[in-house]
Amino acid sequence: MTKQKIHVALLGKQESLEQLAIRRSIDELIIVYAEEETELADKVIAHFSSLGIAVEAVRTVSDDFHNILSLILSALSHRRIDEYQIEFSIASEHCMMTLAACVAAAIVRASILCTTQAEPLQISEVWPSELVHLTHKKREILDHLENSGCSIAQKEISRNTGIRQSGVSRHIRDLELAGYIERNRVAGMKQVHITELGSIILHHKQIRKRRVWDSFTGRVSEGIQTVGCNNV
Repeated sequence: MTKQKIHVALLGKQESLEQLAIRRSIDELIIVYAEEETELADKVIAHFSSLGIAVEAVRTVSDDFHNILSLILSALSHRRIDEYQIEFSIASEHCMMTLAACVAAAIVRASILCTTQAEPLQISEVWPSELVHLTHKKREILDHLENSGCSIAQKEISRNTGIRQSGVSRHIRDLELAGYIERNRVAGMKQVHITELGSIILHHKQIRKRRVWDSFTGRVSEGIQTVGCNNV
């Protein structure tokens, strides 16, 4: 059964939002806007209601990050969000609203749609949940790809990492959505290679892990020295 689609949109141009709503076949629309945009928001809400799309209005304070984030999440929490497909589109002149919407999308594991002003409207998707979440097995796959230095077959990744092939396929799909790897077919076989973004993310994760571990071992060492001094 196909999940119903909730689209969270920062108030932007009505024409672009209407094209987006039609092409994405959304069932519900949540429009997020600043207090000073109330008049425009009322017109947009009335227009979409006339199209038979359920609309919820979320009025925020444009420069209050916590206010914006809490109101967006509150609007979504009124529903059983696991039963919906949720997506965001960002088209606001307010930096704080854009930032809060991106964080909200990451929290609820929703995609963010980016559009161009060209005709016809071009739509691309970003998946913040995959961008910010790198599990041990995903990191192991990236590490193997980087060490190989070239494109390798998915079957080879499974054989060399010990991760089941079904698991490798799932992790590869997530990593591709995040832009960390790219796939292509060579002689009928699926070949995978790490991207520049994937390599950078992998190194950042490794640096962060080392810093956390060094901090922990440093505290343990200090504790041991303190105990030793007390016993003298």
